[in-house]
Amino acid sequence: MGDEPVPYFLDQGTTKTYRIPIGHLDYKFIEKCTDVKHLEKILRVLRSGEEGCYPELTLFCEKRIEHLDPRSRALRKDKPAATASDFTAEEWETINDELMSWVTEMNEDDKKPQYLRTDALHERQDNLPPIRCSSSCLPANQNKKLQNKLRNKKNVPRDYSEWDKFDVEKECSKIDEGCEENNSKARFFSRPSLPIIEKKIDTTGMTMKEKIFIATREKEKGNEAFAIGDFEEAVTYYTRSISVIPTAAAYNNKAQAEIKLQDWDSALQDCEKVLDMEPDNVKGKLEHKFALLCIILFLANKMVHIHSCC
Repeated sequence: MGDEPVPYFLDQGTTKTYRIPIGHLDYKFIEKCTDVKHLEKILRVLRSGEEGCYPELTLFCEKRIEHLDPRSRALRKDKPAATASDFTAEEWETINDELMSWVTEMNEDDKKPQYLRTDALHERQDNLPPIRCSSSCLPANQNKKLQNKLRNKKNVPRDYSEWDKFDVEKECSKIDEGCEENNSKARFFSRPSLPIIEKKIDTTGMTMKEKIFIATREKEKGNEAFAIGDFEEAVTYYTRSISVIPTAAAYNNKAQAEIKLQDWDSALQDCEKVLDMEPDNVKGKLEHKFALLCIILFLANKMVHIHSCC
């Protein structure tokens, strides 16, 4: 450690990088220093070689930093990417086999959307309703009237003298008439009816992977509908998912949506299916008890009503 001479000029001035005093590039200072950040800066200066090449001093600084902070980023060294020569023949063969199986699986997944696009998705796209708030929702004559109204609209008075000619009551009455006209049109105007969603999906010719993909997608659609409060649509999508692959999760979610709709009988049946598939399902047990309790209360209220009528 002491065999490596340090030139006299190291006692003068500061380094170009970080402005570290030259005297800090010394064995004694590095040995006593406990500031890891400062030592990291010293190490970067020594590695750069801007003040000379001192391999032993650089190694001593690295060991000091490792002693104070073994996880220091300054100690990390870039390693080249591994090649076939870095592995044994058996390890490389295993890696190659896994890579080829992954490529095969990805190619199968690429073909799967093509199958879905040509069959099921094409049929649904033809029946999609028009985009909300688009001009296609308005009749042609109403669109023309709106355009003419905008074209013939007078400019707002730009001069103080013009405001004297502005009849406030007349303009207010025009606005009121326009609101009444729009309200009356809104009453008679009916939006195009949404397409009916089939509750069962035909799985003829589908592979198991395709079934899993479609069942999961339909369940996720049900979750989205449930999140926005459309419980009837949620039940429909959960039913579609179950028609492809019946799972406890889909039955569970369907029962929860049916409870929101107060469809106690259906909820009770779905909860029983969940418990048949997974007897230890806590969520299914709770929903089953809740649905059963609601049915009992409903029957009790009905009996009280009949008794009071008699």
